[in-house]
Amino acid sequence: MDDPLCAGRFRRVELDNLDSWDRSRRLITRADNRAFAKILTRRGHAAGLAVAQKNWAELATVGPELGFDFVVAEECGRYRECGAYAAAYGDRVLVAEYRRKDFRRACTRWGDRLSIVLRDRAVSVDGVNRRC
Repeated sequence: MDDPLCAGRFRRVELDNLDSWDRSRRLITRADNRAFAKILTRRGHAAGLAVAQKNWAELATVGPELGFDFVVAEECGRYRECGAYAAAYGDRVLVAEYRRKDFRRACTRWGDRLSIVLRDRAVSVDGVNRRC
C-alpha cells in the first residue's frame, strides 16, 4: 500500500512505550498492549516500513510473532537484558547505552554479535557517539 506520509522518506520505525499497561493503573492490560503492537506492526509493514520493538525485554519472546523485524534496546547492558533480545532477534538488535560502564559490559559480552553504541542521553549532534 502506498502511504503518502511515508513515501520515500522513511525506512523503519520503532514502537516505544508498549509497556504502558504497567503504568496505566489497570486501564489497559498487557494483552491490550500486545494487540496494539500487532496492529501497529501490520500498519507499518503495509506502509513499507521495517518495524522495531523498543525495550520491554519480556515482550521479546513474542515480538517476532507480533511482526517486529528487529529491536532497539536501550540499556540492555545495564539491566542485563541483551540476552533476551538476542534469543528472540538474533543479531537484529540495536543497543544504546548511556553509561560508560554499561557500554563496556555490553561490548564485552555482546559486542561481537550486536550493534552497540554509547550515546549521551540528549542524543545530541556533538555528544558522545562510540561503538564497540
